[in-house]
Amino acid sequence: MTYVDVLLALVMLGSLPAMDDRVSATPPDVVGLQHVTAATDAVPQAVAQVRIEQRLIIRVPRQSLSRSSLLPLPAPRQAPPPEPPRFERRKIGKCLAMRDVTGVRVVNNDMLVLFMRDQRMIEAQLERTCSAREFYQGFYMERSGDGRLCVDRDLLQARSGSKCEVERLRQLVPED
Repeated sequence: MTYVDVLLALVMLGSLPAMDDRVSATPPDVVGLQHVTAATDAVPQAVAQVRIEQRLIIRVPRQSLSRSSLLPLPAPRQAPPPEPPRFERRKIGKCLAMRDVTGVRVVNNDMLVLFMRDQRMIEAQLERTCSAREFYQGFYMERSGDGRLCVDRDLLQARSGSKCEVERLRQLVPED
């Protein structure tokens, strides 16, 4: 339990009516009889209910890697400039553990690249009506029960407020 939960429970306990002094001074067998007669008198009793809900929002920041960090080191001046790396797309399934996502970058109008803890890059294709450019500062996602980001289930929310579903996930692997 968190500090807030404990504090709320103490406040609720303090708001309940105090027990009558006559009842606490009598022996236990007599107390039982007094409760039976008190229940038949139909005296209204105060009832309190506490409902505690927890909502967890996950924030994925923009990836701070520069474009040059993805490219190989430049060759001497005589050599032509290196080609940008090419990636092959591989299927990875419909869900992805959100705890492993460390950052995000916008690739084009409907594509995001998710950077994972294990150095993998995952391409997330957004639904057609969404613009990936709105996610340039990262995104928020409400944590699901299983802690995973799944295709056609979870919503990504941009800082601007727009919400989009992911249509497809693919792993990006450098071509040889």
